[in-house]
Amino acid sequence: MKKRCCFEPQFNTKLEQNTNYFEVFYKKHQPSLVHFATYLTHSSSDAVEIVNDVFVTIWHKRDELQVDESLKSYLFTAVKNRCFNFNRQKKIETLSVFPDEAKSSFTADGVMLEKEQALKLAYIMNKLPPKCRQIFAMSRIDELTYSQIAALLDISTKTVEAQITKALKICRENLKLK
Repeated sequence: MKKRCCFEPQFNTKLEQNTNYFEVFYKKHQPSLVHFATYLTHSSSDAVEIVNDVFVTIWHKRDELQVDESLKSYLFTAVKNRCFNFNRQKKIETLSVFPDEAKSSFTADGVMLEKEQALKLAYIMNKLPPKCRQIFAMSRIDELTYSQIAALLDISTKTVEAQITKALKICRENLKLK
C-alpha cells in the first residue's frame, strides 16, 4: 500500500525553507507542461493559461493536496484533465452555437434539422445531473472509452455504464416529448 504524503517530502521542505523554490519549480516544469497542453488543446495561448491555472491551484492548495505518485506525474495528470475539460466545454459551446458548420455540404433543410436536433440535445444535456452529464459528455463528445472515463474520474466502469444508461434514458424520454 502506498503511503500518502503531501507532495514529495523534499518539495515541501524546500518550499518551507525558501518560497522562491516554487518559482524554480515552476520554471523547471512549465515548458514541458505547456508543450503537452498545446498538443491536447491545439492552442498555445490556451495551453499556457491551463498550465498556469494548475500551478496557481497547486500554490493555493499546497498544504491540502495529497499525491500518491510522483509530483511530475501529478502535474501531467492535472494538466491533462484540465485540457479534457477545456476541450469538452469548447465542443459543447461549438455544438450549441455552430452545430452545422462541420456539415456544410448538406441541404438547407438537412442543416436546419440537424441544428435543431443539436440544440435539443444541448438543452436535454443541461437537464442531466452534473456527474451524469460529465460522464455522458466524456463518452459521446470526447469519445473516451468507459475504462478511460473510469480511470480519469476514479470510479468503476460499472458506474460509468450506469450513468451512460441513465443519460440515454433521459435523452430518449425528452426527445419523445418534443
